[in-house]
Amino acid sequence: MQGRFIKIPESIRAELLNLYAKVEGIIQSRLIEFKSFDRNDTNKLFAEMSFCVLTPQSRARAADAAVNELATSGLLFSGSYDRVAQVLKKWGVRFYEVKARHIIQNRYLLRDDGEYLKNMLRTSPFECRELLVENVWGFGYKEASHFLRNIGFTGLAILDRHILRNMLYMGVIEEIPKSLTRKRYLDLEEIFIATAQTLGMSPESLDLLLWYRATGEVFK
Repeated sequence: MQGRFIKIPESIRAELLNLYAKVEGIIQSRLIEFKSFDRNDTNKLFAEMSFCVLTPQSRARAADAAVNELATSGLLFSGSYDRVAQVLKKWGVRFYEVKARHIIQNRYLLRDDGEYLKNMLRTSPFECRELLVENVWGFGYKEASHFLRNIGFTGLAILDRHILRNMLYMGVIEEIPKSLTRKRYLDLEEIFIATAQTLGMSPESLDLLLWYRATGEVFK
């Protein structure tokens, strides 16, 4: 992967680099925030994990607001299914019934002050992602990568539909796959990381840049 060059049309390359020059400081500040995440704080880890469970097909701001309400009210850690689902529905989180169930199912990771989860996080990013996919309800490779990025890990790609559409726009893939097997995800991740390297930035920076291009903000 290291040193691989990806051909990007010059007009698109120039557009992205010009935009990055304008918002690089904002992006780097956000990445510093991610890297300063306290991975020994079990409650914070669980809240961030729950945020990543909620984001698929839902607005990130809505998912964040829902998690904040659940956390401050104590429902995130001990609320009943009905009350958790009610909060998710209030904030417009899609598939709130399934996602509420996932949050409750994932509470087993809080036992023993979250040592099981913390031990996963002491491995390499790629090994840790495999463990998260195997053990966290509601996590596939995209959600696990999102979680790890938000708590300071680097070198992974968060391949949601938005990023895949941008990869198509940049001409680095020929089509958006209808589904992502593990092999297909890893193959596309390699392309995304090589694309970031070609542009002279980290995959985390490119991800936030593409989200800024679409939304006008750098969130998480």
